[in-house]
Amino acid sequence: MKPNKFGLLIRGITANVNLFIGSKIEKYGIKQGQFEYFLLIYNTPGINQLELARLKNVGKASATKALKILENDGFVKREIDKKDRRNTLCYITKKGEKIVDDLMDVKTKAEKKLFKGFKNEDIKVFYKYLMLLNENSKNLAADSDEESLD
Repeated sequence: MKPNKFGLLIRGITANVNLFIGSKIEKYGIKQGQFEYFLLIYNTPGINQLELARLKNVGKASATKALKILENDGFVKREIDKKDRRNTLCYITKKGEKIVDDLMDVKTKAEKKLFKGFKNEDIKVFYKYLMLLNENSKNLAADSDEESLD
């Protein structure tokens, strides 16, 4: 497969998934990027705002912007960590808890549709390769300052 075809496929998959998820969550006023933060906070109550930014591979300002929107809409709350006042911890609110099941259902439906026709073993192998690609992409990003094209 040509490398440019690979990039097109990845971007196409991402765009299609975002379109599906966006159409299902727009009734809550949540966008795709906020959806991912919401699920990370739901799965890790009290997660540090800096850790969220790291997991999403975005800067602090981007994480702050997405969290501020979710907070203003009443879905999440941010609290200063009592142990380390430099940290901000994130939690789902009561209002957020009311939509968790719907949002998790959207995520489940998207994954089921994406993996239609895959056997369980295929999915395991696919994830193994995705994890390897992810690690390689991190190394690629770390090497972006180098001039050599080794």
